[in-house]
Amino acid sequence: MAQGGLGNIKGYVKDGDGNPLDYVTVIIKQGQTAKSNVLTDDEGMYEVRALEPGRYTIVVPATADFPEYTIEDFSVKSDQTNYVPDIVLKADANEITGVKIIAKEPLIDKGGSMKSTISREQVENLAVRSPAEMVKTQAGVIEDEGTGEISIRGSRPEDNYFYIDGVKVRGSSNIPKGAIEEISVFVSGLPAAYGDATGGVISVTTRGPQGKFFGSVEGVTSGFYFKGKDKDGYDGKVIGLDKYGYNLVEGLLAGPLWMQKDSTGKKTKPRLGFLVTAMYNDILDNRPMANGGNYRVKKDVRDELLANPLRQDATGQGSYPNAEFLRESDFERVKWRMNARRRVISGTAKLDVATGPKTNLSFGGSMNYSGGSNYNYENSLFNFNNFGVDNQLDWRVYGRFTQRFINNSENAKIRSFVYTLMVDYSQTKRELYDPKHKYNLFNYGHVGTFITERENSYEMNFATQSAVHNGFRDVIVNFTPSSTNPELAAYTQQYYNIYAGNPTGHYENLYQINLGNGLRNGDVPRAVYNTWFNIGAPYNGFALQNNEQFRISGSGTLTAGKHSITLGFEFEQRFDRGWTNGYTQSGAGNGPVGIWTVARQLANFHLTELDLNNPMITVENGIQIINYNRLNSGHAYNNGGVYGGKKNGDEQSFFDYNLRKKLGMSGASSNYVDIDAYDPNMYSLDMFSADELLNSGNSFVSYWGYDHTGKRVKGTTDINRYFNEYDENGNYTRFVGAFQPIYASVYAMDKFEFKNMIFNLGVRVDVFDANQPVLKDPYLLYGAYTAGEVRNMASGAGYTWAENLPTSVGDNYVVYVNDVNNPTAINGFRNGDTWYNVNGDVVDDPKLIRGSAGIAPWLKDANNQVVNADAFTTYKPQINVMPRISFAFPISERALFSAHYDILTKRPTTGLRFDPVNYQFLENRSAVISNPNLKPEQTIDYEVGFQQAIGDNSSIKIAAYYREQRNVVQLINVQEAYPKTYRTYGNRDFGTVKGIILSYDLRRIGNVRLSANYTLQFAEGTGSDATSAAGLINAGQPNLRNIFPYDFDRRHSFAINIDYRYGRANDYNGPRINDVKLFEGMGINILTNVYSGSPYSAQTNITDEGHFNPQYAGLSGTLNGSRLPWTYRLDLQIDRVIPLKVGKKQEGQDDKRKQVYLQVYLRVTNLLNQMNIINVYRATGNWNDDGYLEAAQYQLAIQSQLDQAAYRDFYTMKIQNASNISMPRQIRLGVKFDF
Repeated sequence: MAQGGLGNIKGYVKDGDGNPLDYVTVIIKQGQTAKSNVLTDDEGMYEVRALEPGRYTIVVPATADFPEYTIEDFSVKSDQTNYVPDIVLKADANEITGVKIIAKEPLIDKGGSMKSTISREQVENLAVRSPAEMVKTQAGVIEDEGTGEISIRGSRPEDNYFYIDGVKVRGSSNIPKGAIEEISVFVSGLPAAYGDATGGVISVTTRGPQGKFFGSVEGVTSGFYFKGKDKDGYDGKVIGLDKYGYNLVEGLLAGPLWMQKDSTGKKTKPRLGFLVTAMYNDILDNRPMANGGNYRVKKDVRDELLANPLRQDATGQGSYPNAEFLRESDFERVKWRMNARRRVISGTAKLDVATGPKTNLSFGGSMNYSGGSNYNYENSLFNFNNFGVDNQLDWRVYGRFTQRFINNSENAKIRSFVYTLMVDYSQTKRELYDPKHKYNLFNYGHVGTFITERENSYEMNFATQSAVHNGFRDVIVNFTPSSTNPELAAYTQQYYNIYAGNPTGHYENLYQINLGNGLRNGDVPRAVYNTWFNIGAPYNGFALQNNEQFRISGSGTLTAGKHSITLGFEFEQRFDRGWTNGYTQSGAGNGPVGIWTVARQLANFHLTELDLNNPMITVENGIQIINYNRLNSGHAYNNGGVYGGKKNGDEQSFFDYNLRKKLGMSGASSNYVDIDAYDPNMYSLDMFSADELLNSGNSFVSYWGYDHTGKRVKGTTDINRYFNEYDENGNYTRFVGAFQPIYASVYAMDKFEFKNMIFNLGVRVDVFDANQPVLKDPYLLYGAYTAGEVRNMASGAGYTWAENLPTSVGDNYVVYVNDVNNPTAINGFRNGDTWYNVNGDVVDDPKLIRGSAGIAPWLKDANNQVVNADAFTTYKPQINVMPRISFAFPISERALFSAHYDILTKRPTTGLRFDPVNYQFLENRSAVISNPNLKPEQTIDYEVGFQQAIGDNSSIKIAAYYREQRNVVQLINVQEAYPKTYRTYGNRDFGTVKGIILSYDLRRIGNVRLSANYTLQFAEGTGSDATSAAGLINAGQPNLRNIFPYDFDRRHSFAINIDYRYGRANDYNGPRINDVKLFEGMGINILTNVYSGSPYSAQTNITDEGHFNPQYAGLSGTLNGSRLPWTYRLDLQIDRVIPLKVGKKQEGQDDKRKQVYLQVYLRVTNLLNQMNIINVYRATGNWNDDGYLEAAQYQLAIQSQLDQAAYRDFYTMKIQNASNISMPRQIRLGVKFDF
């Protein structure tokens, strides 16, 4: 079936002698509503498909021969066939009321699936709230305690997918805990209905409406934060169970909106039902630090720094930051991270329409909003009030229609046909910005008004006794501080105060101000010893992101005899948009603050020369003075004020032209414009052209699906349009459309039984189209001759030296010569990634065929080396065929052997999006660029498993698995590409994962329920993530591939969940004092995860890891050859459920008051306050010491610092980063009211 999270029921009806009973009616009910009714076939088998997960009642009505038989509370799990225990009907004349039994969880899965399910009961009792946290209880699932990411059976975190009600999740998978019906975890054996994942699939199904109203309200707290009177929160307090301020409110309401009535007007069954949930979570610190908490500068010290950030330096020429003279005594620790507060709102909604006895229409959706501080460790010591804001909204909606056709006629070949159609839409919106400035980027780096006074400069010509005007000289810069960023303005103001009345050498021009540690517009304070951002440093990032996803999926299942044949399809289209400006853009941009630098460079650019053809001569005191006006080389000056743009070779920037017009000047004026002299609100991004913000590759912005000013655009990226389209002002538009990949699939499955064996044979065909331009040849940006072309032209064109190419060289091989501009000899050839010398022999190192000036392809037009559309083609859709084969063989009624073989593929998720800017400015950039021609990754999965029931209430599962990972994305060097070797991504990585899983399940017996599992795993490959090779690549090494343990390779992992609870009333079996049942309705749930240490690469040399740009570290031993210590965590929940009666009891009548329940619980995470080490400094193996301060080779550098003692204190505080260890104990008290 489609990824709709639906399940099937299958069972047999027999008589007392074990003979099958044919054509017996079986009714499937949920609440009072009959969901389906079927007849058994001639073997007594019945099957109902496409049911919502949940609890059902299975009824065989009474007949003349047999009494009614009822199975209550039968659990239907999604994405599997749920086998019902045999219904045995016995003729008994004394049986009047019929047979009624309560279903138990099956001990073994007859289908042999290794899929695990977390039921609603387990969800309610677990000491965690989110689906991602719950999944770590399952075998083969490893959680990274530092990031929260999960790896399933050796896969990268991005290889897994979450589904919520059949909707593929992009963004957060967080939903209210009360909304969860069940969580299905496919760690292996993915059915053909699922694709685009090479790790695991986690399918969350939400609860559905019922025939009666019900709901709940829940509140959870760990303590309340009181900010106090100080605006920065220095006098803030947390009062409660811990110091981290966790508070949550959640509610649920469900019931019928419309009930069908019978002829008497009595309501019989619901025709329209709803369910809504909502959750609000306020968290003061969602990643608290152990080891005493975080450092912050003391209040009085901070106030003094804000008032006096600088002091005069020893030379009397500049200044020193006062922060660099502080000591550790000027700082204090606080239990929570300052200004790390975040708020989360999530919810779900579902509307079920009973459109008929055999049809169902369902609508639903979910959302999650997360907003708050974008915490930055390096900015937390001085600038916790200058964090940015990171807000993200994820929402998704769907509609699903299901129809069943059941053939109850005797001897029918086709017993049923069920089909499901589903349409869903998802959207993720994310914004990052400075909350003080938001969308006004010119405010981010504004310090104040700088008015520079200038005068002409002259060169004396003694031969002619004349003073010749040769330029302009800045005399003084007059500064007025701004209130936009008072912390920044304070630096410059104090610098002026230090040198008041003495501008010479100090503030004659903007450069002197910067040199003396004053700040100009667009400057930030220098970092404190290159370890911490200084007081007043602004948040320097801005981003908009909007990702949309539209999907249509469907499936149909035909049941004929013992075969269930399913055909299905899926189509998905994405629209990803983004506009970013931040630390990812290097160079002049450097975040929003850098817009001032860009503007300063663009203003007056066309006025840098003097008009030497029109001298103005005067005589003063017998000396001839020759002056010139500025030479205006702008297009507008010579064309009636009309701007020309790149189309007309205009040397005036579009920004300069627009600025003059805003100032009331003519765009053609020749006056010098001082951009630092005006209000930042006068400026806007639409004053710039796209090329001006792209800044010759030193890009201030990066955008897709928006234009360069941040306005949303429609359409896909057209490479011709990008390189050739002008706007009405003659500027290149540089249009980049949204990233719009297309994913589609079809699949077929046949599940059938043969001689007690259950087979599930499937095949899935995936088609992925990145739907974007790609380079024709990743080694060439310009057209070059192939061997076939050379053979056809060499003799006739006079290239005698190019005749008689080796016969082993194919016609499609690219030809390389000795000189790009003046070729006179052939040096070699290339076919794809394989290089050949002049004789046609393979060479391992392409440097061997370089010319005198480097690699030299024989270009078709060496005089016109300009990137254009001719270098590109369109992405070729990738088609992948994936067989999925599994079978289960019952050895006995209580034991089962299973095996499967799967091929899985997924689209590349790193470095795929095409960005034409990468190629336009390839020679000017050193950063990694995307590869729009990446292919899907592949995993081949083998597994054998065994399940055995132990007694009547427990079972074990054993599985051995082997996985091959191929074509995985990794960073590569495109060596000897022309015009430049560059770094990008390629399908280079491979790996293997081998493991054994042992699971034990004890279903509730008496007071205890237990699940425990152990995984032994060896996960090794050539890369743990897409940038694992960065060290080698950056060092200029070739694309080497060596096998080593993955970063997430935990050889041993244990997960244990114990639930012990007492019943109520007659089911209570605990201790008493007189008639008081001490622990009635009380339970305790313990969850523990134990992992062996993850690997890391030790380094040979001690490096300055506390600095922003540490030195290069050499490898000690092998990659990931060292291991962290084992980690252990225990979470606990203790709860008590108290039944209550609501309403007024009527005297003399049966008590008909409504029964409600009050639950009180205490939840403790990391109960033992275990300080697990999750990251270390690779030279020492310690989490809080990198060895730098004690290393002999660095002592001279340390002693040369401005204040050695202060330097050591700052460095020590930086290195003692508590994010290298696990979070401390957290305690939460909750109250829940169910009605």
